[in-house]
Amino acid sequence: MTGHPGDPAVIRPLRPAELAADPGDGPPWELPVPLSTVPPPPGFPIDVYPPWLADYVRAVATFTQTDPAMAGAVALAVLSTCAGGRLEVEPRPGWREPVNLFLAVVADPGERKSPVHGALTAPLLAAERTLAARVEPLARENAALKDIAGRAAEQAKTVAAKATEEEKRKALTTEAVAAALAAEAVTVPNLPRLLGDDSTPEALISLMADNGGRIAVISDEGGIFDIFAGRFSSVPNLDPYLKGHAGRPMRVDRKGRDGEFIPNPALTVGVMIQPSVLRRFGADADLTGRGLAARFLFVLPGSLAGWRDVNAPPVPAPLTDAYNHNIQHLAATLAEWEDPIVVTLTSDADQVRTAHAERVENDLRPGGEYHAMREWANKLPGTTLRLAGLLHMAHRPTDGWRHPITAEQMAGAVQLADALAAHYRTALHAVTTEPNHTAALKTLRFLADRQITTFTRRELHRRLIRQLPTAADVAATLDVLTTYGWTRTRPDGHHQLHPRAADLLETVDTLTTNINGAFSAGHSPETPVNTPR
Repeated sequence: MTGHPGDPAVIRPLRPAELAADPGDGPPWELPVPLSTVPPPPGFPIDVYPPWLADYVRAVATFTQTDPAMAGAVALAVLSTCAGGRLEVEPRPGWREPVNLFLAVVADPGERKSPVHGALTAPLLAAERTLAARVEPLARENAALKDIAGRAAEQAKTVAAKATEEEKRKALTTEAVAAALAAEAVTVPNLPRLLGDDSTPEALISLMADNGGRIAVISDEGGIFDIFAGRFSSVPNLDPYLKGHAGRPMRVDRKGRDGEFIPNPALTVGVMIQPSVLRRFGADADLTGRGLAARFLFVLPGSLAGWRDVNAPPVPAPLTDAYNHNIQHLAATLAEWEDPIVVTLTSDADQVRTAHAERVENDLRPGGEYHAMREWANKLPGTTLRLAGLLHMAHRPTDGWRHPITAEQMAGAVQLADALAAHYRTALHAVTTEPNHTAALKTLRFLADRQITTFTRRELHRRLIRQLPTAADVAATLDVLTTYGWTRTRPDGHHQLHPRAADLLETVDTLTTNINGAFSAGHSPETPVNTPR
């Protein structure tokens, strides 16, 4: 996840309209350099989901008083858990795209990530229990049979070894070998799993091998990013993640036990992380160089803290029942398939796909919208097909595998892809922005919102002690604001804010606490989230 700085500023004389008079009779102010050039991402297009899913996402967002982008993103990870490894999209002969996703929701602590995550993933846990209950009786029976056969084989070996007559020993040996082979032939099925924890890469491969090549790492924490950073090894094994996303065959040889081969791996990742984790992940040159960051979809929901309804209505039971039923049915049904089903596109859907792919290709050129993030955008046409496959199954959870993807579903996938591209752009900006710039932008908004035009360094430190805990933090922040022309120092040591700061401060970073830029669902910062509009 590497960024490219903008074109260098062109030095030119300022026109009179670009100068601002100093209320204190000082020299005129010049236009400041923007601290943030990336606007917040657009609203998450919940309307592309079918009503049973869209209504539930909105209801969870209302109950938890969170941006619907958060629940909407987790819903994609849930659908990927259901269909990943069991469904492929074939837009053209010879091109099949799996539908599993890598997705990370980025939000600060206290943004109610866990309640949202729990509400959306609950039916996956229920489906996993259902699948296990179906297999458990057979697993117990076969375990008992294998134990009995193993004991019989050991006894046959003992008898054969004690035989003294050559002919009798040969016969007993033949019987012992047959008994041993019979014991080995008894297969004890593993209890099926849909979800995995933050396991080592090697354990993750075993989980995938035991579950038909697929597993989902779904968590309201970002422990998997610690694994990427080398929690278990200074040189982490990224193969299960890179190949698990692309669906490329994996073969792993083990000392002392049989090797494992997964012809069509399908790994889903759906986690929630904090902005600091995103910055560390994106700044890791090895991870980005190997293409791991480019496989992730990042969603940065806005913060509603300070405007939340403390008595928000709960999720209506019928919405919960409908959501749980559809997800459990979809997960349990698809889990029983051994080979992925292939769905195609209608001719109209393929036209939508082609137009979008051509637009993406054009925007990859120098100066294009995606040129600065082309490592990620190169995968966007394929990602859009994955989204289309998931939307298709959401709209037809009982028989989607029997029907092609429609133009409406493909158009919905394009809407999602455009929104996710905007979120990735914001995430990229968060990674490449200097930490001092983030603190400076927060400080600038604080001063502008409260119309503080003159202040001392000590006054600023006292009022922003939590955001700027040390004197060095205050000094670094003021250095940035002064260098960029937002503040300046008077002869008496006081600092002045640019008189047009509030008007010029038009761009926001979604990782700040600016509430007006934090609503991606059409919510108004003047009213509670669940107030009718």
